[in-house]
Formats: sequence, C-alpha cells, structure tokens
Amino acid sequence: MVDSINSNSAAANRARNTGAAGSREANAPTGSAPATAEPAASVEVKLSNEIRSSENATFDEVKVQQMRQAIEDGSFPLDARRIAENFAELERLI
Repeated sequence: MVDSINSNSAAANRARNTGAAGSREANAPTGSAPATAEPAASVEVKLSNEIRSSENATFDEVKVQQMRQAIEDGSFPLDARRIAENFAELERLI
C-alpha cells in the first residue's frame, strides 16, 4: 500500500528543490495536468482632456509671492467656516 501523504510530501520537496516550475506542478491535484501560467494583466489608461490641459498649466508667480507674503505677515484673509467645511468634506471622502 502506498502512503499518499508521504508521496505528496516527496513531490513538494522535489518542487522546492527544482524551483518555481516544479512548485506549480506540486500544487496541482494528483492526476491532473500541470497548471498553465496566466498571461499578465494589462490596463490601458486614457487621460481626460482636462487632465492633459492641467499638465501644461502655468501659474502667476507674482500672485503666489504676494499670497505668501500676506500669510507670513498675518494679513491674508482666512475664513474659518469655509476651512472647516472643506475639512468635513475631506473626512466624508475617507
């Protein structure tokens, strides 16, 4: 009588020693054909026109410097309610 547990363990040990190809065969059920490798999945991504146009977007460096200076001086107007509403909206997204 053949001990199926020991014979499967021997096949698994041979698979570990021979590499990845052997491990696929060792994991296959007894009496079945070896598993074939699945082709790698690919994903095609298309950028919207809005995203494409934003890649080339420019900004007004003078305005940014003015805003930065106003923030540093403490004279930049901040709307606490609007900031809180935006944080709440971000929290809903999470």
